[in-house]
Amino acid sequence: MVVIGAGVSGLAAARKLADAGRRVIVLEASTRLGGRLRTDRSLGVAFDLGASWIHGTTDNPITRLAEAAGAPTVELDFADVSAFDEGGQRWSQAEEVLSEIEPDWFDDRLRSFFISTYLTFDTGDLDQLSSTLYDEGDGFDGPEVVMTDGYDRIATHLADGLDVRLAHAVERIDATGDSVVVETADRRFTAADVVVAVPLGVLKADVIAFEPALPGEKREAIAAVGFNTVDKFLFVWNETLWDDTDFLVYTPSRRDVFNWFANVNSLHPGSNALMTFAYADEARASEALSDDEVIDLVMEHLGDMYGAETPRPIAVLRSAWATDPYTLGSYSFTSVDTRMEHFDVLAESIGGVHFAGEHTERDYFSTVHGALLSGQRAAAEILG
Repeated sequence: MVVIGAGVSGLAAARKLADAGRRVIVLEASTRLGGRLRTDRSLGVAFDLGASWIHGTTDNPITRLAEAAGAPTVELDFADVSAFDEGGQRWSQAEEVLSEIEPDWFDDRLRSFFISTYLTFDTGDLDQLSSTLYDEGDGFDGPEVVMTDGYDRIATHLADGLDVRLAHAVERIDATGDSVVVETADRRFTAADVVVAVPLGVLKADVIAFEPALPGEKREAIAAVGFNTVDKFLFVWNETLWDDTDFLVYTPSRRDVFNWFANVNSLHPGSNALMTFAYADEARASEALSDDEVIDLVMEHLGDMYGAETPRPIAVLRSAWATDPYTLGSYSFTSVDTRMEHFDVLAESIGGVHFAGEHTERDYFSTVHGALLSGQRAAAEILG
Protein backbone atom coordinates (compact mmCIF):
# COMPACT_ATOMS: atom_id res chain seq x y z
CA MET A 1 0.00 0.00 0.00
CA VAL A 2 1.12 3.57 -0.69
CA VAL A 3 -0.27 6.59 1.15
CA ILE A 4 0.46 10.02 -0.33
CA GLY A 5 0.70 12.67 2.36
CA ALA A 6 1.85 12.48 5.98
CA GLY A 7 -0.75 14.81 7.40
CA VAL A 8 -3.36 13.57 9.84
CA SER A 9 -5.53 11.93 7.17
CA GLY A 10 -2.64 10.11 5.52
CA LEU A 11 -1.12 9.00 8.80
CA ALA A 12 -4.53 7.83 10.08
CA ALA A 13 -5.00 5.72 6.95
CA ALA A 14 -1.48 4.28 7.18
CA ARG A 15 -1.88 3.57 10.91
CA LYS A 16 -5.11 1.61 10.37
CA LEU A 17 -3.64 -0.34 7.46
CA ALA A 18 -0.42 -1.13 9.31
CA ASP A 19 -2.30 -2.21 12.42
CA ALA A 20 -4.24 -4.62 10.19
CA GLY A 21 -0.98 -6.17 9.05
CA ARG A 22 -0.59 -4.44 5.70
CA ARG A 23 2.79 -3.16 4.51
CA VAL A 24 2.46 0.58 3.98
CA ILE A 25 4.80 3.25 2.61
CA VAL A 26 3.89 6.88 3.28
CA LEU A 27 5.25 9.43 0.80
CA GLU A 28 5.46 13.01 2.08
CA ALA A 29 6.47 15.91 -0.17
CA SER A 30 7.87 18.11 2.61
CA THR A 31 10.72 17.43 5.00
CA ARG A 32 8.51 17.02 8.05
CA LEU A 33 5.53 15.09 9.37
CA GLY A 34 2.12 16.53 10.09
CA GLY A 35 0.90 18.39 7.02
CA ARG A 36 -1.13 21.30 8.34
CA LEU A 37 -0.13 20.36 11.88
CA ARG A 38 3.08 22.29 12.35
CA THR A 39 4.60 23.23 15.70
CA ASP A 40 7.50 25.67 16.10
CA ARG A 41 9.37 25.62 19.41
CA SER A 42 12.20 27.95 18.44
CA LEU A 43 11.08 30.80 20.74
CA GLY A 44 10.71 28.66 23.84
CA VAL A 45 6.98 27.86 23.56
CA ALA A 46 5.18 25.29 21.43
CA PHE A 47 3.53 27.52 18.83
CA ASP A 48 1.17 25.79 16.41
CA LEU A 49 1.37 27.43 13.00
CA GLY A 50 -1.54 25.26 11.88
CA ALA A 51 -4.27 23.65 13.96
CA SER A 52 -4.37 24.63 17.66
CA TRP A 53 -7.77 23.60 19.00
CA ILE A 54 -9.66 20.39 19.61
CA HIS A 55 -13.16 21.53 18.65
CA GLY A 56 -15.41 19.86 21.20
CA THR A 57 -13.82 17.19 23.37
CA THR A 58 -16.82 14.92 24.01
CA ASP A 59 -16.53 11.79 21.84
CA ASN A 60 -14.04 13.56 19.58
CA PRO A 61 -11.51 11.01 18.26
CA ILE A 62 -8.76 13.62 18.53
CA THR A 63 -9.42 13.79 22.28
CA ARG A 64 -8.67 10.09 22.58
CA LEU A 65 -5.55 10.46 20.43
CA ALA A 66 -4.30 13.35 22.54
CA GLU A 67 -4.70 11.24 25.67
CA ALA A 68 -2.90 8.31 24.04
CA ALA A 69 -0.10 10.62 22.89
CA GLY A 70 0.22 12.17 26.36
CA ALA A 71 -0.49 15.59 24.87
CA PRO A 72 -1.63 18.11 27.52
CA THR A 73 -4.50 20.50 26.78
CA VAL A 74 -5.89 23.68 28.33
CA GLU A 75 -9.38 25.13 27.99
CA LEU A 76 -9.45 28.85 27.28
CA ASP A 77 -12.46 30.93 28.33
CA PHE A 78 -13.95 32.70 25.31
CA ALA A 79 -15.89 34.94 27.71
CA ASP A 80 -12.66 36.10 29.39
CA VAL A 81 -12.11 38.98 26.98
CA SER A 82 -10.83 42.55 26.96
CA ALA A 83 -12.36 44.40 24.01
CA PHE A 84 -11.26 47.67 22.41
CA ASP A 85 -12.67 49.90 19.69
CA GLU A 86 -10.66 52.22 17.48
CA GLY A 87 -9.22 55.05 19.54
CA GLY A 88 -8.57 52.73 22.47
CA GLN A 89 -12.09 52.97 23.91
CA ARG A 90 -13.07 49.78 25.72
CA TRP A 91 -16.28 48.01 24.90
CA SER A 92 -18.36 47.82 28.07
CA GLN A 93 -20.36 44.96 29.50
CA ALA A 94 -23.47 47.10 29.00
CA GLU A 95 -22.77 47.25 25.28
CA GLU A 96 -22.29 43.50 25.21
CA VAL A 97 -25.66 42.96 26.91
CA LEU A 98 -27.31 45.45 24.57
CA SER A 99 -25.93 43.62 21.56
CA GLU A 100 -27.57 40.41 22.78
CA ILE A 101 -30.94 42.10 23.31
CA GLU A 102 -30.95 44.20 20.15
CA PRO A 103 -28.26 43.22 17.63
CA ASP A 104 -29.35 45.99 15.24
CA TRP A 105 -27.79 48.41 17.70
CA PHE A 106 -24.33 46.98 16.98
CA ASP A 107 -21.74 49.50 16.02
CA ASP A 108 -20.59 48.72 12.47
CA ARG A 109 -17.05 47.89 13.58
CA LEU A 110 -18.25 45.54 16.31
CA ARG A 111 -20.53 43.75 13.85
CA SER A 112 -17.63 43.58 11.42
CA PHE A 113 -15.44 41.98 14.07
CA PHE A 114 -17.94 39.19 14.72
CA ILE A 115 -18.32 38.53 11.00
CA SER A 116 -14.56 38.47 10.61
CA THR A 117 -13.61 36.35 13.59
CA TYR A 118 -16.57 34.00 13.86
CA LEU A 119 -17.44 33.59 10.18
CA THR A 120 -14.55 34.34 7.82
CA PHE A 121 -12.10 32.60 10.18
CA ASP A 122 -14.22 29.47 10.59
CA THR A 123 -15.41 29.28 6.98
CA GLY A 124 -13.86 31.27 4.13
CA ASP A 125 -13.88 34.38 1.96
CA LEU A 126 -17.18 36.23 2.36
CA ASP A 127 -17.42 37.01 -1.35
CA GLN A 128 -17.23 33.27 -2.06
CA LEU A 129 -19.15 31.87 0.94
CA SER A 130 -22.50 30.14 0.37
CA SER A 131 -25.30 31.91 2.23
CA THR A 132 -27.28 28.66 2.43
CA LEU A 133 -24.52 26.19 3.34
CA TYR A 134 -22.18 28.32 5.49
CA ASP A 135 -23.22 26.56 8.70
CA GLU A 136 -23.29 22.99 7.36
CA GLY A 137 -21.36 20.26 9.10
CA ASP A 138 -21.59 18.59 12.49
CA GLY A 139 -19.55 19.12 15.62
CA PHE A 140 -18.82 17.58 18.99
CA ASP A 141 -20.07 18.72 22.38
CA GLY A 142 -17.81 19.73 25.22
CA PRO A 143 -15.23 22.45 25.65
CA GLU A 144 -12.75 23.58 23.03
CA VAL A 145 -9.20 23.06 24.24
CA VAL A 146 -5.75 24.00 23.02
CA MET A 147 -2.78 21.65 22.71
CA THR A 148 -0.21 23.30 24.97
CA ASP A 149 2.76 21.16 23.97
CA GLY A 150 2.06 21.22 20.25
CA TYR A 151 -0.47 19.56 17.97
CA ASP A 152 2.40 17.78 16.23
CA ARG A 153 2.33 15.31 19.13
CA ILE A 154 -0.70 13.79 17.35
CA ALA A 155 1.22 13.31 14.08
CA THR A 156 4.21 11.83 15.88
CA HIS A 157 1.98 9.41 17.74
CA LEU A 158 0.19 8.27 14.58
CA ALA A 159 3.48 7.85 12.69
CA ASP A 160 5.18 5.70 15.31
CA GLY A 161 6.66 2.66 13.57
CA LEU A 162 5.40 3.62 10.10
CA ASP A 163 7.62 3.71 7.00
CA VAL A 164 7.42 7.42 6.15
CA ARG A 165 9.56 8.74 3.29
CA LEU A 166 10.03 12.51 3.60
CA ALA A 167 10.96 14.80 0.68
CA HIS A 168 9.13 12.49 -1.74
CA ALA A 169 6.87 14.77 -3.77
CA VAL A 170 4.51 12.71 -5.91
CA GLU A 171 4.19 13.92 -9.49
CA ARG A 172 2.06 11.23 -11.18
CA ILE A 173 -0.38 8.45 -10.32
CA ASP A 174 -0.95 5.88 -13.07
CA ALA A 175 -3.90 3.56 -12.50
CA THR A 176 -4.24 2.33 -16.09
CA GLY A 177 -2.76 -1.11 -15.33
CA ASP A 178 -3.52 -3.90 -12.94
CA SER A 179 -1.59 -2.08 -10.20
CA VAL A 180 -1.29 1.60 -9.33
CA VAL A 181 2.07 3.22 -10.08
CA VAL A 182 3.09 6.26 -8.06
CA GLU A 183 5.93 8.36 -9.43
CA THR A 184 8.14 10.96 -7.75
CA ALA A 185 10.93 12.84 -9.51
CA ASP A 186 13.28 9.87 -9.26
CA ARG A 187 11.32 6.88 -7.87
CA ARG A 188 8.44 4.60 -8.82
CA PHE A 189 6.27 2.75 -6.32
CA THR A 190 3.74 0.08 -7.27
CA ALA A 191 0.80 -0.95 -5.10
CA ALA A 192 -2.59 -2.57 -5.32
CA ASP A 193 -4.15 0.42 -3.55
CA VAL A 194 -3.10 4.03 -3.05
CA VAL A 195 -4.54 6.62 -0.67
CA VAL A 196 -4.31 10.23 -1.93
CA ALA A 197 -4.31 12.34 1.25
CA VAL A 198 -3.09 15.71 -0.01
CA PRO A 199 -4.79 19.07 0.73
CA LEU A 200 -7.58 20.33 -1.50
CA GLY A 201 -5.34 23.22 -2.56
CA VAL A 202 -2.89 20.75 -4.08
CA LEU A 203 -5.68 19.05 -6.01
CA LYS A 204 -6.96 22.41 -7.24
CA ALA A 205 -3.49 23.29 -8.54
CA ASP A 206 -3.16 20.02 -10.52
CA VAL A 207 0.20 19.36 -8.90
CA ILE A 208 -0.31 15.60 -9.32
CA ALA A 209 -1.08 14.16 -12.77
CA PHE A 210 -3.64 11.35 -12.77
CA GLU A 211 -3.74 8.64 -15.44
CA PRO A 212 -6.45 8.19 -16.47
CA ALA A 213 -7.63 11.74 -15.82
CA LEU A 214 -9.97 12.21 -12.89
CA PRO A 215 -13.63 11.94 -13.92
CA GLY A 216 -15.57 15.12 -14.61
CA GLU A 217 -17.63 15.01 -11.43
CA LYS A 218 -14.47 14.68 -9.33
CA ARG A 219 -12.88 17.65 -11.12
CA GLU A 220 -16.09 19.64 -10.67
CA ALA A 221 -16.10 18.95 -6.92
CA ILE A 222 -12.43 19.94 -6.59
CA ALA A 223 -13.20 23.27 -8.27
CA ALA A 224 -16.49 23.91 -6.44
CA VAL A 225 -15.47 23.41 -2.80
CA GLY A 226 -13.79 26.51 -1.38
CA PHE A 227 -10.35 26.58 0.23
CA ASN A 228 -9.71 29.24 2.85
CA THR A 229 -6.42 30.65 4.10
CA VAL A 230 -5.88 31.49 7.78
CA ASP A 231 -2.41 32.52 8.87
CA LYS A 232 -1.22 32.64 12.47
CA PHE A 233 1.32 34.91 14.12
CA LEU A 234 3.16 34.73 17.43
CA PHE A 235 4.58 37.97 18.84
CA VAL A 236 6.89 37.92 21.87
CA TRP A 237 7.89 40.79 24.20
CA ASN A 238 10.29 41.14 27.11
CA GLU A 239 7.33 41.69 29.43
CA THR A 240 3.55 41.44 29.38
CA LEU A 241 1.89 44.72 28.44
CA TRP A 242 -1.76 43.68 28.09
CA ASP A 243 -4.77 42.66 30.18
CA ASP A 244 -4.67 39.38 32.09
CA THR A 245 -7.54 37.87 30.09
CA ASP A 246 -7.55 34.86 27.81
CA PHE A 247 -8.44 36.93 24.74
CA LEU A 248 -8.11 40.48 23.46
CA VAL A 249 -10.52 41.90 20.88
CA TYR A 250 -9.94 44.93 18.67
CA THR A 251 -12.63 46.29 16.32
CA PRO A 252 -10.88 48.35 13.63
CA SER A 253 -12.31 49.51 10.34
CA ARG A 254 -9.98 47.10 8.57
CA ARG A 255 -11.22 43.63 9.31
CA ASP A 256 -9.76 40.11 8.96
CA VAL A 257 -6.30 40.95 10.26
CA PHE A 258 -4.95 41.22 13.83
CA ASN A 259 -8.34 41.85 15.42
CA TRP A 260 -8.41 38.85 17.78
CA PHE A 261 -5.56 37.92 20.10
CA ALA A 262 -5.08 34.85 22.27
CA ASN A 263 -3.05 35.50 25.41
CA VAL A 264 -0.33 32.86 25.28
CA ASN A 265 0.42 33.52 28.95
CA SER A 266 -2.77 31.55 29.65
CA LEU A 267 -1.14 28.53 28.01
CA HIS A 268 2.49 29.16 28.92
CA PRO A 269 2.78 31.43 31.99
CA GLY A 270 5.53 34.00 31.63
CA SER A 271 5.85 33.61 27.88
CA ASN A 272 5.01 37.31 27.28
CA ALA A 273 3.44 36.36 23.96
CA LEU A 274 0.29 36.97 21.94
CA MET A 275 -1.07 34.83 19.14
CA THR A 276 -3.15 36.50 16.44
CA PHE A 277 -4.52 35.79 12.98
CA ALA A 278 -5.15 36.98 9.44
CA TYR A 279 -7.97 35.51 7.36
CA ALA A 280 -8.82 35.07 3.67
CA ASP A 281 -7.43 37.83 1.40
CA GLU A 282 -5.74 39.57 4.34
CA ALA A 283 -3.91 36.32 5.11
CA ARG A 284 -2.80 35.90 1.50
CA ALA A 285 -1.63 39.52 1.36
CA SER A 286 0.28 39.17 4.65
CA GLU A 287 2.45 36.44 3.17
CA ALA A 288 4.08 39.02 0.87
CA LEU A 289 4.98 41.29 3.82
CA SER A 290 8.32 41.30 5.60
CA ASP A 291 8.52 40.61 9.33
CA ASP A 292 9.03 44.34 9.98
CA GLU A 293 5.96 45.21 7.93
CA VAL A 294 3.91 42.62 9.85
CA ILE A 295 5.14 44.10 13.15
CA ASP A 296 4.25 47.60 11.93
CA LEU A 297 0.69 46.45 11.27
CA VAL A 298 0.19 44.70 14.60
CA MET A 299 1.63 47.72 16.41
CA GLU A 300 -0.93 49.99 14.74
CA HIS A 301 -3.58 47.97 16.50
CA LEU A 302 -1.83 47.36 19.83
CA GLY A 303 -0.66 50.98 19.95
CA ASP A 304 -4.25 52.11 19.56
CA MET A 305 -5.36 49.69 22.28
CA TYR A 306 -2.61 50.33 24.83
CA GLY A 307 -1.03 53.63 23.86
CA ALA A 308 1.56 54.95 21.44
CA GLU A 309 4.42 54.09 23.81
CA THR A 310 3.69 50.36 23.60
CA PRO A 311 7.03 48.74 22.67
CA ARG A 312 7.49 46.61 19.59
CA PRO A 313 7.80 42.82 20.02
CA ILE A 314 11.27 41.33 20.08
CA ALA A 315 10.39 38.29 17.96
CA VAL A 316 7.75 37.01 15.56
CA LEU A 317 6.79 33.61 14.12
CA ARG A 318 4.30 33.31 11.28
CA SER A 319 2.70 30.83 8.91
CA ALA A 320 2.33 31.14 5.15
CA TRP A 321 -0.15 28.46 4.12
CA ALA A 322 -1.28 29.99 0.83
CA THR A 323 2.22 30.06 -0.64
CA ASP A 324 3.34 26.73 0.84
CA PRO A 325 3.54 24.54 -2.30
CA TYR A 326 2.43 21.47 -0.33
CA THR A 327 -0.74 23.05 1.09
CA LEU A 328 -1.72 26.15 -0.98
CA GLY A 329 -4.22 27.14 1.70
CA SER A 330 -5.61 26.09 5.07
CA TYR A 331 -8.95 24.27 4.95
CA SER A 332 -12.10 23.76 2.92
CA PHE A 333 -15.40 25.65 3.13
CA THR A 334 -18.76 25.76 1.36
CA SER A 335 -18.46 28.28 -1.46
CA VAL A 336 -21.28 29.65 -3.60
CA ASP A 337 -20.51 26.84 -6.08
CA THR A 338 -20.53 24.06 -3.49
CA ARG A 339 -23.19 21.41 -3.12
CA MET A 340 -22.93 19.16 -0.08
CA GLU A 341 -22.71 16.09 -2.31
CA HIS A 342 -19.41 17.49 -3.62
CA PHE A 343 -17.79 16.32 -0.38
CA ASP A 344 -19.10 12.82 -1.03
CA VAL A 345 -17.74 12.92 -4.58
CA LEU A 346 -14.34 14.00 -3.28
CA ALA A 347 -14.37 10.94 -1.00
CA GLU A 348 -15.22 8.43 -3.74
CA SER A 349 -12.51 5.96 -4.72
CA ILE A 350 -11.61 5.28 -8.34
CA GLY A 351 -10.53 1.68 -8.65
CA GLY A 352 -7.43 1.27 -6.51
CA VAL A 353 -7.08 5.03 -5.90
CA HIS A 354 -8.70 6.19 -2.67
CA PHE A 355 -9.07 9.74 -1.33
CA ALA A 356 -8.77 11.18 2.17
CA GLY A 357 -8.49 14.62 3.75
CA GLU A 358 -10.76 16.98 5.65
CA HIS A 359 -12.27 18.07 2.33
CA THR A 360 -13.65 14.52 1.84
CA GLU A 361 -15.69 14.55 5.06
CA ARG A 362 -19.20 15.89 4.49
CA ASP A 363 -19.99 16.11 8.21
CA TYR A 364 -16.61 17.26 9.55
CA PHE A 365 -14.88 19.15 6.74
CA SER A 366 -12.29 21.81 7.65
CA THR A 367 -11.32 20.07 10.94
CA VAL A 368 -8.51 17.86 12.21
CA HIS A 369 -11.01 15.29 13.42
CA GLY A 370 -12.50 15.30 9.93
CA ALA A 371 -9.07 14.57 8.49
CA LEU A 372 -8.56 11.73 10.96
CA LEU A 373 -11.94 10.14 10.21
CA SER A 374 -11.36 10.44 6.45
CA GLY A 375 -8.09 8.54 6.67
CA GLN A 376 -9.68 5.79 8.71
CA ARG A 377 -12.55 5.59 6.19
CA ALA A 378 -10.14 5.27 3.23
CA ALA A 379 -8.24 2.50 5.02
CA ALA A 380 -11.51 0.70 5.83
CA GLU A 381 -12.41 0.77 2.11
CA ILE A 382 -9.16 -1.04 1.32
CA LEU A 383 -9.45 -3.53 4.17
CA GLY A 384 -13.09 -4.20 3.35
